[in-house]
Amino acid sequence: MNKTYSIAFGSKLDGGKMGKIRILVDYTDNFSACPENDKIACVTTANSYESLKINMDEALHFHIEGMKEDGETIPEEFSGEWEYEWILSTRALLHATEHLVSKSAIAKVTGINQQQLTHYASGFRKPKPAMADRIREGVHSIALTLLSY
Repeated sequence: MNKTYSIAFGSKLDGGKMGKIRILVDYTDNFSACPENDKIACVTTANSYESLKINMDEALHFHIEGMKEDGETIPEEFSGEWEYEWILSTRALLHATEHLVSKSAIAKVTGINQQQLTHYASGFRKPKPAMADRIREGVHSIALTLLSY
């Protein structure tokens, strides 16, 4: 089961109810993202996760406005105010957090060998869903520990 990460980073186009836009994020040589909704053909990339979030917001606005101008049907979740739910692959999560937490710390919390984490981050290996959950939970555990101070 994928865990989701919501942030208060939304957009307001026409008013109305709040929609949740699930954004799938992966990492190869850069971060890349696209909406989970296949009716919106919008993809963006960036060197950092922070830049990716900004780029995705700008790209979606541009794309939705273009769809409106072309008379295309806009999916309901894009018709009002929305917030993003970022779904990071294990590879993207490890790269997004590498400047905040070391693989050594993640290894200590999760019990996953540091070399194996490196393989997951590089794309050499892909973790099974249960292993991906352990990594996500480990990163969350570290974050919660830091927030408790």
